[in-house]
Amino acid sequence: MEIPDDLENSAVLADWLGLSSSRINQLARDGIFERDFHNGQYAFPLKASVQAYAEHLRNRSVRSSDPRLADEKLRVAAGQADKLQIQNDKSRGELIPAAAVRAEWLSVAADLRARLLAVPSRVAAKLSLDRPATAALDVEMRRAMQALAETVNEGVEGATQDADLNLSQSDVAADTQTPLEGQK
Repeated sequence: MEIPDDLENSAVLADWLGLSSSRINQLARDGIFERDFHNGQYAFPLKASVQAYAEHLRNRSVRSSDPRLADEKLRVAAGQADKLQIQNDKSRGELIPAAAVRAEWLSVAADLRARLLAVPSRVAAKLSLDRPATAALDVEMRRAMQALAETVNEGVEGATQDADLNLSQSDVAADTQTPLEGQK
């Protein structure tokens, strides 16, 4: 029994469409082509199959020309490029992990704070200052550090206050009046 005249096997349809027979069968499994089973092989209506394939290509083209999809593809591609650039920079040692940078700056800030807080007592010892003068120097030093900490925190949105960088409110509240001012 032969295949009816309006039907062709996958090899003939593949030749018409410039595809392989296996691609024709895959498209049939995907529901793009209708096929009938004749004499132990699948047969495809030629005209309907060509039209179905043309429609399939049009639909695929419409999907790929969707501006939202194109924007999303660009966004994904840019993200992948950024990720690759970061990986390359890390492998060359050009990037330092943020946690390491933060830890180093916190260490520097803690050292600086300790050294600055030692200034009033060192100056007092060198100049033989009395306790009220030493306390006044200490208060002014703390105020200057508090102002600096506030400026830093205002400049960095969402910055978390850290005990090594900021004075506690009780430190500032206790130092709002200098001993010299209290003696007037």
